[in-house]
Formats: sequence, C-alpha cells, structure tokens
Amino acid sequence: MRSSYKHVKPHKHVKPRTRAITVRVPGARLAKVMRARRSATQSELINALLSEEEERLEAERVLRETTGAAGKADFDERLL
Repeated sequence: MRSSYKHVKPHKHVKPRTRAITVRVPGARLAKVMRARRSATQSELINALLSEEEERLEAERVLRETTGAAGKADFDERLL
C-alpha cells in the first residue's frame, strides 16, 4: 500500500509541478491524424488539439452568456 503525502506541505522555494500524463494510442491512428493535421511531432499535434478545444469551449461559453441578449430592434427584417 502506498502512503499518501498530501498532509506534507512543500517548501516555499519549491515550484509546484505540472502533471504529465501518459496515454496509449495505436500508432496507425496517431500517424493518420498527424498526417492529416500536418504535424511534425506528437507534441505539436497534442498542443494543437488542446488549443482548438480550449478555443471551442471559450466560444461556447460566450454563446451561452449572450443567448437572448439581442432584441427585435437588433434585427433588420429586410435581411431575413
């Protein structure tokens, strides 16, 4: 059984670490997506995918916040 060190506080001069993860992806699937995205490295591909997802989430958040904000006066019926 592994002991937990959650109760131990780090020293003030120690920078908190970012967590790294490991995933298993079939090589053929990874290569196919890398070719399609024209990514030279796996890291480049992953960073691009994460950036796009963050952008999508931000756009979705803004859309939710502005839903219903436009009134009838904001629309020109000639364009509809």
